[in-house]
Amino acid sequence: MKRFLFLVTLVFGFALASQAQTAFVSQYSKALDTVTNTATKYMTIPTPLNSFYKTAEISVTYTKISGTVAGTVALEYSIDGTNYYSLTANAAATATDVASQTFGWSLKDVGFRYIRLKFTGTGTMSAQVKGMINARKQNS
Repeated sequence: MKRFLFLVTLVFGFALASQAQTAFVSQYSKALDTVTNTATKYMTIPTPLNSFYKTAEISVTYTKISGTVAGTVALEYSIDGTNYYSLTANAAATATDVASQTFGWSLKDVGFRYIRLKFTGTGTMSAQVKGMINARKQNS
């Protein structure tokens, strides 16, 4: 019995300490989307954050498909999943014409439920985008 309780405690401890990355998804529930020319695409987290998080790291990667890649990536948040607002403290990142580019943000004391990435292209271009989030309830 002691061994069983030890194993349950050990597994439960690892589950609490683990940090899973979650991919942002497009409106079609895909982990990748394509921004073409001056289009704006949104990618959201698949499930709302269900509690307060101490930190959240977000990464976004643009991969050039064709043309001259340019545009911006911005973070937006929502409490209800319908009305989104800009995270002004975290300025938008500017995409440049390279084969691949990654941006990252680190948020502290995350209390809102929804986060989305707003991709806006400029000019004649096509780029594949993907985003990841890693939210943690405590510093580690």
